[in-house]
Amino acid sequence: MNPRPPRPPRVTEFTSPLTIPGGGVAGAEIVRELPPEMALPVWQALRSVLMWAAEEPGSRSSLFDPRAMEDWECELLQGTFDADLRYPLAVLVGELGRGGGAASEPVSRACLCITEWALPHKAIATALAFSEAAALAWPEHPRYAWMTGRLLRRYGRLPEAEQWIRRAVRVAIRIGDPEAHTQALHSLGDLFYKMGHYGRASDKLHEALRIARRHRLRDREGCILHDLVASTVDRGRFDEAEQYARGALEIYGDSHPALSRLAYDVAFMWVRRGHFARALPVLLELSALFDDPDIRARVLASTARAAAGCGDAALFNRLSAEALELAEAPRDQDGFAYAFMQLGIGASTLSQWESSETMLNRALTLARQRSESDVIVQAQAALDAVSERRTLDPALTIHDPASSGVEPLSTRFVHLLRAAPSSAGEEVFAAGRC
Repeated sequence: MNPRPPRPPRVTEFTSPLTIPGGGVAGAEIVRELPPEMALPVWQALRSVLMWAAEEPGSRSSLFDPRAMEDWECELLQGTFDADLRYPLAVLVGELGRGGGAASEPVSRACLCITEWALPHKAIATALAFSEAAALAWPEHPRYAWMTGRLLRRYGRLPEAEQWIRRAVRVAIRIGDPEAHTQALHSLGDLFYKMGHYGRASDKLHEALRIARRHRLRDREGCILHDLVASTVDRGRFDEAEQYARGALEIYGDSHPALSRLAYDVAFMWVRRGHFARALPVLLELSALFDDPDIRARVLASTARAAAGCGDAALFNRLSAEALELAEAPRDQDGFAYAFMQLGIGASTLSQWESSETMLNRALTLARQRSESDVIVQAQAALDAVSERRTLDPALTIHDPASSGVEPLSTRFVHLLRAAPSSAGEEVFAAGRC
């Protein structure tokens, strides 16, 4: 009897798709978001990369006509549209024109240059498409898959982000890159947290923490400990979260760019516990630190909520007025729904019921416009309580150890923040990640 033929190897990595869900050609959105003189060459370049990446290396030599690719490269170099886009396209076309000699690294790097051009030009579909193309062109480079997942997460495409980050984990394990492995697991934990899967988030973060410690990746360890603060707080384990915060601060030291975010996360944990006197000095320092209107409004509103919890109506009213002035200015910012929610909760603590209802309704309106599901849930619950004239913050200030004079972590944060320059860590604070 003849032996059964061997099974083909199981495909474990993505191939480069030429179609997208719904049957459209990959990159069709590019045509809609770029001017005509740019759209066609960009789309053609994307399609060429995807075709190249889909072929086995030994079959790539006959994909493109070298003379036609050389002519296209010259056309791009001599073109008239934005040189910061034309030159990476020309590099990409020139490399693909080398046929079997084309290499993954220059192809991927050229794709990322196009992504970097597209993001500030609000060409998001273009940016995402070329980031994916970069990862497909260099499939054994886990950081390209990781970067693609992070970018997709940033723009709300969470299922696709999960696929790419999981791919980064697999590739990092296969090539023996513990730093990329830790980085990808960390991002996967953050993604699960954003999706509301707090248990899965904690599992992945702890897995990343073990690998970081095993390989002495200290800065990554600090960032993971930091992110464990939020995921542990949301599971109601406040003392454990504070220990993670102390560990992160020990690694960060005095000048880490994520220090301000850590201080805010810990101070807001204290607000949630009702330890307002412990949180307020830290939040007051933070409220003077940032220039970005979105960040400043959020921090001011949280500080106002802590002031209300301490019973300081005058400070609450002053901080509320500052936050409202920022929130009511005409601009396209993201954090004002959150700010209105914090102000509404603070107003309820002081029994300013009408003001509280107004703020919470504004928070709901903005959150619904932006599909901010976490704010919608919290603001609606707060509004339900206020309609029954129930306050939302527990009055635990009198039991707070800080009110008796000594709280080393709060004091240390205050000292470090006073030494920080204005806008320190603003980009990290806005992203919420290190």
